[in-house]
Amino acid sequence: MLKILNLSQQVKSKEILKSVSLESKTGIITTLLGPNGAGKTTLLKTIIGLLRNPQKSENKNLIFFNDQIINDWATSKRVEEGISYLPQQTSLFQQLSVSDNLKIVFQHHAYWKGKKWEEFQAESTNLISQTKLNCDLAQKAHSLSGGQKRKLEIIRTILMKPKVAMFDEPFAGVDPKSIYELKEIFSNMAKQNISVIISDHNVDQLLSISDKIYVIINGEVTTSGNIKDILKDNQTKNMYFGNEFYDEISKRFL
Repeated sequence: MLKILNLSQQVKSKEILKSVSLESKTGIITTLLGPNGAGKTTLLKTIIGLLRNPQKSENKNLIFFNDQIINDWATSKRVEEGISYLPQQTSLFQQLSVSDNLKIVFQHHAYWKGKKWEEFQAESTNLISQTKLNCDLAQKAHSLSGGQKRKLEIIRTILMKPKVAMFDEPFAGVDPKSIYELKEIFSNMAKQNISVIISDHNVDQLLSISDKIYVIINGEVTTSGNIKDILKDNQTKNMYFGNEFYDEISKRFL
């Protein structure tokens, strides 16, 4: 579905990513782990096209989506074709209501062109129920809690019909109950054949839902695999987990 081959990236003349390769298949949850400044957000922004794509060659700096090289695609085309990106900072229109924040998708996203408003309303209502977004639809977005805002953003993302959905720090500023509910939402998205990519520092929560994990340290993928593969990697233990946290999570997953 999505494949990155030997991607390097510079931001303000500083090399952030160094020959990163990864793939995220349909129907699985792919997790990006690594310390602050490792390059995870830079990677996601490059994939969606918010950062320039480095010069591609035969086997370097290539971004594939459904076996097509998309380096030259504008961000708008990537979104239209089914790649979505939800940044850590809220993307809601704060002065608009919950309902109007969703309505924007119907008005502007290519998928809904020519479709009936009643169909959009029915799907929105179903997603609101599934995600347990308990709020007044007329409520302004700025008055929502952190968990409610994140759920609303995810509902909006699902309504955009993504084939690949990327989430940057989705658990940030979210209470434990909402984190549990978000995990369930991500798992359900994968069951609907969406490729889900998550970058977050809430490692113990992510490990419990991850199918494939990539550890990025200093701009490089240092190891990848399933939970057991990651926990058996000494570099990840020493440079990222630390002994105390490693001992804690290894009891749960090894």
